[in-house]
Amino acid sequence: MDARVRFSVLGPVQLHRQGVEAGAGQPRQCAVLASLLLRAGRPVSLSKLVEDVWGDEAPPSAVGSVRTYVYRLRQALGEQSDSSVSLVDGGYRLHMQPDALDLNRFKETTARARKARGTGDLASAARLLREGLDMWKGVALAGVPGPFAEQQRHVLGELRLACAEEQLTCEVERGRYTEAAAELSALLAEHPLRERICSLLITALYGAGRQSEALTIYHTTSHLLRQRLGVSPSPELQHVHECILSGRFRLPRSADRPKGAPRTSPPHVPAQLPAALPSLVGREREQEQVERLVADAEATSSVAICMVGGLAGVGKTAFATTVAHRLADRFPDGQLFADLQGAGPEAEPRDPVHVLEDFLQSLGTRREDMPETAQARGLMFRGLLANRRVLVVLDNAWNTDQLRHLLPGGPGSMALVTSRMQLPSLVAAYQALPLTLMPLSQTDARSLLARRLGAARTAAEPEAVDRIIRLTGQLPLALANVAARAAYRPQLRLASLADEYEAPQRSTLDAFTSDDDQALDVRESITRSYRLLDSETAALFRALSACPAPMFAASQVAELAGRPERQVRQVLSRLTRTHLVSEIGPGRYSWNRLVAAYAVEQAGQGVLDQGEPARW
Repeated sequence: MDARVRFSVLGPVQLHRQGVEAGAGQPRQCAVLASLLLRAGRPVSLSKLVEDVWGDEAPPSAVGSVRTYVYRLRQALGEQSDSSVSLVDGGYRLHMQPDALDLNRFKETTARARKARGTGDLASAARLLREGLDMWKGVALAGVPGPFAEQQRHVLGELRLACAEEQLTCEVERGRYTEAAAELSALLAEHPLRERICSLLITALYGAGRQSEALTIYHTTSHLLRQRLGVSPSPELQHVHECILSGRFRLPRSADRPKGAPRTSPPHVPAQLPAALPSLVGREREQEQVERLVADAEATSSVAICMVGGLAGVGKTAFATTVAHRLADRFPDGQLFADLQGAGPEAEPRDPVHVLEDFLQSLGTRREDMPETAQARGLMFRGLLANRRVLVVLDNAWNTDQLRHLLPGGPGSMALVTSRMQLPSLVAAYQALPLTLMPLSQTDARSLLARRLGAARTAAEPEAVDRIIRLTGQLPLALANVAARAAYRPQLRLASLADEYEAPQRSTLDAFTSDDDQALDVRESITRSYRLLDSETAALFRALSACPAPMFAASQVAELAGRPERQVRQVLSRLTRTHLVSEIGPGRYSWNRLVAAYAVEQAGQGVLDQGEPARW
């Protein structure tokens, strides 16, 4: 008998066992199931489940209710099924086959469609996208209560709409103007401020010989945008309108090709993301913030920009890469990646001119057709991205000036930026969402070690695990360093490994160095941030080594250094921009134990590479 379980979230939440609906339970039980399903494979704490279902209005009985719902879900799944809910670190984790969830099947189908579109097979792409849309049975998570379900309804709704837009784009590119115009008219009636739908409908109407209707649609949408949002149509939509008026409008090449003419080359669809981690521990709240940003940008036809910052070794690149892979389906026209070397071992950050050369070549531009300056190449880059949905990951940025010409300008695209430096001008000028990653919580640090070393090994020595977590300062890079060494020594007890890291003859950071891989060397990672400091700020950083506690006040530092507190605050402000210290309140600061250990080492040396620094 078929013991497979199937789950549905693309409509009402449903659970089918052996081909028969088993019943997902009452609405709040469905909310718990939805929370587990959409984080499948990741542990979800009890407090998070309570927050997902009730938000800030949880009753005293909420924890007990969640446990009851999980018990009932386990009963509904049955003991012999291929899906289960397990208890993990005081929370729960849902185990299932990836294709057990309709959302995953939808994403897999649309991914195949985009691959077909990339090869120029528009008929197959349109058919697969239609198959994906047919998987929907109504509004996602219909009837499910709670803030998490509401947020996910918005995200999944945008995913469905983007698929519909792409399917109709394929139909327009195939020359099926009349059929596409009918569907686009209905879609625009539902989403009257969606400029991409408007642009597609104008193209379809023009292709069907209905030019006056196309112009009417433009004027109607333009009026609504000004009336409801107080904005003008996007430059791309205005361009379509102007081209129709001037007779310069050109239909998509694949549709405009005369019968018997050779096919044009398929569009370049770059896929440059580095390999994704098998799983990312923690960071659920930050991932949800990025997903909301993308959904909001899609709803308002704007570009999404996210700025990911944090301490050296906190996992900025790993976070950005993992999130980019999860969002890739939302950007069917490609994903671009560049390491800008803002704080790498290389002597200089990468010149935007050279980065743009790589991007333009990836998008199909020949080197001889490229202009020479960064500004001109940036204009060409943004022009190529117009009316396309492309994700641009800019890792390890130096400053906002380096980024200026690398950011997409049109609606539908996204830039995901990482930097060791705070970039307030990026937030101010481009309305970027700032995200600061912190060291992992104790629970997430345990989960990371359990995932790397095996749950049985870490569960057998919980005290040793806690010692290791304390020694690493809960920094993901240091935890990965420990896990790598322990993985190569499976017979070694974790307590013995912790003893090695605490050996009195070793400095704290000696334990986290790597002779053969600088990427795992914690000292080298912090050094790259230290080298970003001017001499006065570096001198204060070394002076902080005399602070005995992980938290300190500006007044303490002023007294220690014999300087006015106002001057100390100014220099501490510069130090916080590198995330080597964090401001936790007015005039109050903290730093990671490994950063403090690095400050002690530098205090012993007393100089920077550039020469003798200012004294404190």
